[in-house]
Amino acid sequence: MEDVVVMGVGIHPFGKWPNKSTVELAEVAISAALKDAGIPFKDVQTAYLGAEFSGFFDARMIVQNFGWTGIPVNQMQQACASSSAAFREAYQAVASGRYDVALVAGYEKMERGLIQGGSPERDKELHLHYMGLDVTPARVAMSIKRRMQKYGDTPETLAAEAVQCYEYGALNPNASIRKKVTIEEVLNAPVICSPLTRLMCCPNSDGASAAIICSKKKARQYGLERAVAILGYAAGTPDYEELIGGPGAHIGSGSRTGNLNRRLSKDLYEQTGIGPEDIDVLQCHTPFAGGGAICLESLGFCKEGEGARYFVDGRTRIDGEIPFNTDGGLLARGHPLGATGVAEIFEIVRQLRGEAGALQIPTSPQIGMTHNSGLGCQNLHLFKK
Repeated sequence: MEDVVVMGVGIHPFGKWPNKSTVELAEVAISAALKDAGIPFKDVQTAYLGAEFSGFFDARMIVQNFGWTGIPVNQMQQACASSSAAFREAYQAVASGRYDVALVAGYEKMERGLIQGGSPERDKELHLHYMGLDVTPARVAMSIKRRMQKYGDTPETLAAEAVQCYEYGALNPNASIRKKVTIEEVLNAPVICSPLTRLMCCPNSDGASAAIICSKKKARQYGLERAVAILGYAAGTPDYEELIGGPGAHIGSGSRTGNLNRRLSKDLYEQTGIGPEDIDVLQCHTPFAGGGAICLESLGFCKEGEGARYFVDGRTRIDGEIPFNTDGGLLARGHPLGATGVAEIFEIVRQLRGEAGALQIPTSPQIGMTHNSGLGCQNLHLFKK
């Protein structure tokens, strides 16, 4: 297997862009990634794109907008994890030696309103899980309620996580919401599904993100000064025991997500020889306040039940013990489904390079981790400067 590096990243600011098509959004992100990499499009040998609601022809239009070079174009549709799945597959294609240079992009234009997670008509085998309760905020709110009963989390601890996100979003020029809020404002916002208020839920957004990856051998041709190594990945979906809380599965709060996090992170740590104690910056898929606590615990950064206190105590801040969602995360950055996974990678790469500006971690981070969850798959990636 070849060593693989990220050579360039790019993003189109997240928000509402009613007068832009997905092709136009992606053009901005891909152009920025190519420029950042110092690699011309003619050198790209394959493309992997991720989107959930985009038309099947969009991926080809996006790539051929840069030139009809005859390369294969692959499109991944895995809900919120679409572009991290595209990144995973591109990484494997380059690591195998099949290609030297790959383009990865995620993009989405989102409608207003809540996202449905499933229905009896869509998934007959799991219909008991979808008895009108799998509108995403409702399902998450039930997990958060369980945390509150089991660990003593409160609306105030949820608000602490949200306030940190909006503080960092205010400093992120690519974020959907660029306004600081107070704990009182978070708590007094309209209730979406108790205990979640509107400011505890991520906004649907439009946007695009992109990355250029290369074999390390090929990357020497362009210069390795700003290259960031991809150390490995872990990917999967819940198994039956994890899904229902059967023998061997954890039955605590956020059990379905937490069980999968535990299994995949254990795989990734064993595969790379890196543990949570070695990770300097963490990007997690947390579209609702309270998700950060579940991720910190199930990914091994703290003990069960301690995650919420990490936000209250400031241990997740940029100058804290484990800097968390330093770009504002999904709450402030926004959530164009297909673009979210590579947007996390965009932030990790900038942090490891020392190029994150006002949001830069002051301790020169060396290792970063991304966690991106979707209905099709969950993907974890590790990176090193």
